[in-house]
Amino acid sequence: MVPGLLPRRPDSPPPPGPSSGPSSTPPSGRPWSGRRIADLLCGRRTKWLVLVVWLGVIAVAGSFAGRLESVQKDDIAAYLPGSADSAQAVKRILGMQGENLSPATIVYERRGGITRADEDEIDRDMKAFAGIDGVVAELPAPTGGKTFDREDLDRELEPYRDAEGRLPDELRAVEEKLQIPKLTKTIKLLVAQRSKDGEAVQVVVIVKDHGGRETARVIDRVRKVLDDGRPAGLAAHVTGMVGFQADALAVFSTVDTDLLLAAMGVAVVVLLITYRSVVLWLFPLGIVGIGLSLAMGVNYGLAAAGVITVSSVAVSLLMVLVVGAGTDYALLLVARYREELRRHEDRHEAMAIALRRAGPAVVASAATVVAGLLCLVVAELNSTKGLGPVSAVGVTSAMLAMMTLLPAVMVIFGRWVFWPMIPRYDPHAAEPAATAGHTVTAGHIATARHAGDAGPEAGSGVWGNLGRRIARNPRLVWIVTFAALAACATGLVAYREGGLDNADVFLGRPDSVVGQEVAARHFPAATSDPVQVVTTEQYVKDVIVDTARRPEVTAISLGAAGNGDILLNVTVRSGDGEESERQEVMALRDRLRAVAAPDVNVGGNVALIADLERGAERDREVIIPLVLLVVFAVLALLLRSLIAPLLLLLTVVVSFLATLGISALAFTHLFGFAGVDQGFVLLVFVFLVALGVDYNIFLMHRVREEAHRHSTARAAVLGLEATGGVITSAGVVLAGTFAVLVVLPLSQTVQIAFAVAVGVLLDTMIVRSVLVTALTLDVGDAIWWPGRLARGFRWWRGGTPLARFRASRVRPQVMLKAPRRLVRPRVMLRSGPATLGKREKREGEFSGK
Repeated sequence: MVPGLLPRRPDSPPPPGPSSGPSSTPPSGRPWSGRRIADLLCGRRTKWLVLVVWLGVIAVAGSFAGRLESVQKDDIAAYLPGSADSAQAVKRILGMQGENLSPATIVYERRGGITRADEDEIDRDMKAFAGIDGVVAELPAPTGGKTFDREDLDRELEPYRDAEGRLPDELRAVEEKLQIPKLTKTIKLLVAQRSKDGEAVQVVVIVKDHGGRETARVIDRVRKVLDDGRPAGLAAHVTGMVGFQADALAVFSTVDTDLLLAAMGVAVVVLLITYRSVVLWLFPLGIVGIGLSLAMGVNYGLAAAGVITVSSVAVSLLMVLVVGAGTDYALLLVARYREELRRHEDRHEAMAIALRRAGPAVVASAATVVAGLLCLVVAELNSTKGLGPVSAVGVTSAMLAMMTLLPAVMVIFGRWVFWPMIPRYDPHAAEPAATAGHTVTAGHIATARHAGDAGPEAGSGVWGNLGRRIARNPRLVWIVTFAALAACATGLVAYREGGLDNADVFLGRPDSVVGQEVAARHFPAATSDPVQVVTTEQYVKDVIVDTARRPEVTAISLGAAGNGDILLNVTVRSGDGEESERQEVMALRDRLRAVAAPDVNVGGNVALIADLERGAERDREVIIPLVLLVVFAVLALLLRSLIAPLLLLLTVVVSFLATLGISALAFTHLFGFAGVDQGFVLLVFVFLVALGVDYNIFLMHRVREEAHRHSTARAAVLGLEATGGVITSAGVVLAGTFAVLVVLPLSQTVQIAFAVAVGVLLDTMIVRSVLVTALTLDVGDAIWWPGRLARGFRWWRGGTPLARFRASRVRPQVMLKAPRRLVRPRVMLRSGPATLGKREKREGEFSGK
């Protein structure tokens, strides 16, 4: 061995020339398994076949995409698992009534008092309500109704009266609170109740709750009746849970188009700035639309088959996720394609190489995001369980469109799409012909890995200079960065989960919120929606007695009966807000379980929300560790390392905590939110971990490629320089597309939009460019342990990261025996950095000393 010649790393390939792109062959020397696929996707003839196939896909998927709205479910009961107590109550009520019925509360108000003309108008409205399809004005009398007759009740209570005819306190409560209607063939449901101050009238309208937009259309017809012919000065509002759901759906139905246009607008701006082309942005954006149509069509099929539950929130997130992820993948592929166009005269060959080099990172990135999202299928809540597959289908569709259709379209239209910044073929940028097709010595391979002449000068450009500065003291850099992120995480002291009333869900004051305020002002003793208690005939008396004894219960009325079950509508006083009311309902449920379990179920909207919160807490405890485990496994397989995945996950988790801290401060002091939704943490965690690791994959995949030819220290700087600009653009696109969710005037979507946008920017600007690079430089070759790239690493060798980086810039000394003909070069390397004289700088006259 020549003195100073470094031993060849077993997995080191021959140098491909300029290190701006990796070799099209893997380290083992075997051709990529995807080489044939890449050649087919952008071949001279097969590109047209790809286009025809996608036209067929568009025709089929597009016809189903528009039907996705018809299978959306936005009723709370559909979100719960069948095992939830409130869901069991709904199931038993359906068995009695044949369908789900929900109350909508209508509140009339006139300051100064309701007039006779107002009462006449209310009577006319009630008759009109009865004629609306979807409104239930009366129900058949319950089976075995004599059991609940007032006379029967008196006979049951008579033995408990004392000599003066008084009942014990608990039975006196039953006599006062139990409301038994006079039994006829039917029970009238439309009843008006006047407030004590005489300024308001409340009417409860029972509607058939088929969930989602069908129920919202019934509420729209009710509101139309209220608006027709109402006397001046008489206000009317529809509130209650059904009213809130209708207003929330109205938000999504009116802004879906605006949301999609805003997301695409952000993508257009970033694409124009990145490519500086007046034409090129049209291709990624058009293909994003095709990917979205495919995703919506597939999700429609899954929802129609009953496989997943699709909500309006899931559809909104699907739109921004497909636009953001699809644009990201396009940025990465087109950047590599433009790079190869300067090296290859044939655009088909350039795109094939770009696909082989950028494709693995894009596919691995999409697979990581999909794997993280699919962890949501183990959720207990159907809404969360459905969000995972819906989003996973969107990411997969975006990746398929960008990795198959975009390459075919780009090579069909040629180089001119980059106008006016058209990349021209430069023979000097191509891989050197001197080594093409020849066997290269071990010294040449060692030189390629440890020398700086195989690629762009490290440290040139913004990102290269940043990497060089980090290399001076990487340990100090990552410690300071960790400390800054930890400081941001201290904002979690302002984090408040839960405590959201129905009014807090909206950023504005829709009709349902105003109606709730009016009802609370004039009917303070009762809630808008009763608690539904379902029990059997065997335990009904015990349930009634025990319920009546509760001081928070103001009234008990018969709802329905059948199949051996009986429904009791229990009115609970509102207390000091919805949180206090929720606690009282949960206490009532626990008490009744002790009396008649398992033959009693407590439902109603308050109980439904409480069960949703409990389910969200359980999902968070199960899914967060599962996501971390799955993402770690994917990273370990991709990077063939255990240390690198651990470090990447650590950086993403720290970034997530910093994001939560920043968001908590903003929600409290900037937006003024009363709290955050129970599902906020889980959704933000899944999106940030999956998407944050996404960008780290793009960086570390390139670093790993460079590490086959250079030291890890130099590979980290080269990887940052090569990917810095495009990943930053991709992060800005994704953050911008999520940020457009603020056009939805709902606190939940604004919170998710803000947190994800801030988290993505943290990942791309700070975590990926500074923290990950500093950790890679500090850990060095050990980051690839136990993979082959870590072989031969010794902690006591190599010195500081900066020293290793400088040592990697050793220039090779090449001596050609016959400069005029193509020969195998002999590469000799000095033990330290070489200095070249003027004579040695001329091509073909390097000394071998």
